[in-house]
Amino acid sequence: MSDLVVETACGKVRGLRKDGVVHWRGIPYAQPPLGPLRFLPPRPPAPWTGERDATRFGALAEQSRDPRIAMMSGAGPKVEMSEDCLVLNVTSPAADGARRPVVVWIHGGAFIMGSGSQPLYNGTSFAARHDLVVVTINYRLGVFGMLYLGDLVGEPYRQGNALLLDQIAALRWVRENIAAFGGDPARITVMGESAGAISIGCLLGMPAARGLFDRAILQSGAPALGQPRRDDATAVTRAVLAELGVGAGDLADVPADRLLAAQDRVNRAYGISAFVPFVDGETIPRSPTEAVRDGDGARVPILLGTNRDEWTLFDALFGVASTEAMKARLRGRLGDAFPRTHAAYLAARAARPPTGPAPRAAEAAAWLDAIGDAVLRVPVLRLADAHARHAPAWMYRFDWESPALDGRLGAAHALELPFVWNMLDLAASQVLVADLEAARPLAAQLHAAWAAFIRGDAPAADGLPAWPIYEEPRRATMLIDRAPRVADDPDAPVRELWRSLV
Repeated sequence: MSDLVVETACGKVRGLRKDGVVHWRGIPYAQPPLGPLRFLPPRPPAPWTGERDATRFGALAEQSRDPRIAMMSGAGPKVEMSEDCLVLNVTSPAADGARRPVVVWIHGGAFIMGSGSQPLYNGTSFAARHDLVVVTINYRLGVFGMLYLGDLVGEPYRQGNALLLDQIAALRWVRENIAAFGGDPARITVMGESAGAISIGCLLGMPAARGLFDRAILQSGAPALGQPRRDDATAVTRAVLAELGVGAGDLADVPADRLLAAQDRVNRAYGISAFVPFVDGETIPRSPTEAVRDGDGARVPILLGTNRDEWTLFDALFGVASTEAMKARLRGRLGDAFPRTHAAYLAARAARPPTGPAPRAAEAAAWLDAIGDAVLRVPVLRLADAHARHAPAWMYRFDWESPALDGRLGAAHALELPFVWNMLDLAASQVLVADLEAARPLAAQLHAAWAAFIRGDAPAADGLPAWPIYEEPRRATMLIDRAPRVADDPDAPVRELWRSLV
């Protein structure tokens, strides 16, 4: 048998050799969730005979046609999108029986965009430079992955969070099959950014995900403060039904483009996405962060952190409307505590040196800081505190400021991705990073540090200072910048402020 042909539990797949490593693409890990299977948990894939061509990526999950979203996710007019999207991709040095550490990537995109086949997530560098096996996955997005019908239709929709169940199905596939691709099923790291990191925070507290991964990397995301409940998810479903003018029992027959249009209209009221993981009492029995605090996810070392200026990217892409919607939600959430919170952020922004050649007014900048902290930074800090009681955790804050857009981005959301994947030369990376030569030394360090963690060690690389574990009361944090350094509890004011709020 050719070394490009691998025998999986469902049949043979033929890959291709490129850039010194082997790629298998578009392998199904579940049945297509079409027709009556729409909105239901994934089902095991059907076997096939002969060799399946695994040289081309599968379809992207159905997602918004908004051009701003397409720009971020790679979903253009010539890119195939389909509900038949439950596929994964494997990159390995060789299918040679070796037992290499495995990293499974769960892409971000606010649960409404993205795919495992985005050029940024090319696993060649991890495989060729660090002898790792890389798996990237697609999963259902938005209305297709998060619409909850349990309270409106009942069985068989009692289990919610279908997109998280997709991810669990992919991890089961990896455990069962990855040895044939040169990977070690006993050394699996799950890694994700943004929505992918939020997903992993949920997986740590989900009974169905136990034992499916051994380490975890969470970049810019963790389960939300005051995570939505089942009744919140049902309210979103009612809003979608109202936009469509149909009953819950008719949703299986609604064309995908109509569902996406309704999704976009509902999302606008929420700022970015209304379709996020929720506590349904079944797949997520209770708050994942609380479950982690009580020992779920024990023995799973984690590497996690956020970027200093998370919300600047969303503000630049989606503009005033999105930020205003998030401001309104934050005002409503804080209630009587809002004035003192706003004053605290104004004071903190005033004390911070201006960044870039065109710094924002203090009022606007303080709002962006507050939204980014509420949505991303504070949930990550809380998950770290909960998890560090039971297993090693390493915390970072990405502070490297991009000169792009006249410095408006700062250390924006997603800016660390080209560094971690060692993909600075992509056109999309150049837009975000701008100064590639200044970024290359740090990219080499982060890429190596992440690879060390995936191999089972502490994150470390030549040129990085020693990286202590994160634990109370020190809360050591690697500040990732042009001259990386370790700081103790650098976000103490934010952490203490939010502890008194929610």
